[in-house]
Amino acid sequence: MTTRTTRSNDDEPNDDSPARRERTRRTLIRGGALVALVCTVTVASVVIAGRFPGDSMATVWEAPADDKATERAKWDSPYEGDGAWLAGDTLVRSGYSAATGHDAGTGKQVWEYRPPGSTKICAAGADVDRSVMVVTRDDENRPASDKRQLCTTLAAVDMKNGREIWRTSVPAASRERKLSDHERALVTAGGGLAVLIHQGLRAVDVRTGTPRWTAAVPPDCVPAHALPAVRHVGALLACGGSKKEPNAIPKDAELRAAAFDPTTGALLWSTPTGDREPATWGESGALLVSADPLIVNGVRLLHSFSRDGRPNPPIASTGSSSWMAVDDTRLYTFDSSYVGKVGYRGDVVAYDLATGRQAWKSDLDTDGEAFHLQDGRLTVVGGGNGIGLETHLYLLDAATGKERDVRRFHYGETPSGRAFEYKGLLIVDGTAYKRS
Repeated sequence: MTTRTTRSNDDEPNDDSPARRERTRRTLIRGGALVALVCTVTVASVVIAGRFPGDSMATVWEAPADDKATERAKWDSPYEGDGAWLAGDTLVRSGYSAATGHDAGTGKQVWEYRPPGSTKICAAGADVDRSVMVVTRDDENRPASDKRQLCTTLAAVDMKNGREIWRTSVPAASRERKLSDHERALVTAGGGLAVLIHQGLRAVDVRTGTPRWTAAVPPDCVPAHALPAVRHVGALLACGGSKKEPNAIPKDAELRAAAFDPTTGALLWSTPTGDREPATWGESGALLVSADPLIVNGVRLLHSFSRDGRPNPPIASTGSSSWMAVDDTRLYTFDSSYVGKVGYRGDVVAYDLATGRQAWKSDLDTDGEAFHLQDGRLTVVGGGNGIGLETHLYLLDAATGKERDVRRFHYGETPSGRAFEYKGLLIVDGTAYKRS
């Protein structure tokens, strides 16, 4: 007789038995521990990566690495040709040996401009409204032994496809010694003009290369810098001076801000640059910040001028202004100062051009890496002061200085360079980011 042993209902513990309660407790403990472990790992991963959902900047695309890092290390070379511009849907980057165009939405390289004969780009500028980049470069037909004939070609490149659309010859720039900005064949572009600053000031049509004018520069004055705009061509002139040196501006030459008619090259006005007394070339590293409004930086104070040449009250910047942006009525600066053991501390400051007074100030405990003004918003990329501190993006209201948004970049990322906004993307030096 087969005997089968089974558990009867009377032998099964009920819901309130100690055994059932103990099993339930153990199950809950194990489940809770697993959940806690998952949460801990997730949070740790987020913290290590420097990312938090809803407040971070995620990388969308990154353009292939170029030789800019190598070029920037060649501080002894006066011929760099570095630049970056956003022309429509194309991000254009210029370097020592080539320029490239990238689709701003995807980062894909769509063209490359490499000067013929392995020649070098000396200087570059762009009229983004007309999608033309202009460069000065070496002549590919120059004999290798002719070391003096450098930067003797002015050429224009279509920023949509990278094709050279015209070229012309320019005076040679001597390379007997390292040349400062005013001594080499600098070129700038804007307002339909390409303006060459070398042995005078002259302009050509940016689209065709047709000569437009040679500026009526006042006697005994040398153009040191120029920026074209639709209303006028802004210029910085060095005038007079007692000691003459070959290919150099006298140190005691008086600095003057000037404007020239963009149609004829006629002088519209010329005004000394300085506060109580005119500034001189030797005591400054003066450059134009903007053509319209015309703003001069590098002469102790920042100086702006009205459209008829009257000087506005000078602007006393509070620190070293590493970044600047301008609209019709205000100058915006990122002023950084070194504070003891803290490191560099930055302030974004807005100044009223008409009065020279501070309109607002936003304190940022960071060092500036990128700065961009568009549609009433200031975008600031600030690197952390110290090891392990994240880099942040700050979005400020240009009218008030109030923070509209703050985001952090992934741990270890510090975007730095020219910044652009494109269809919700922030592009900094060849890398695009989006809010996530």
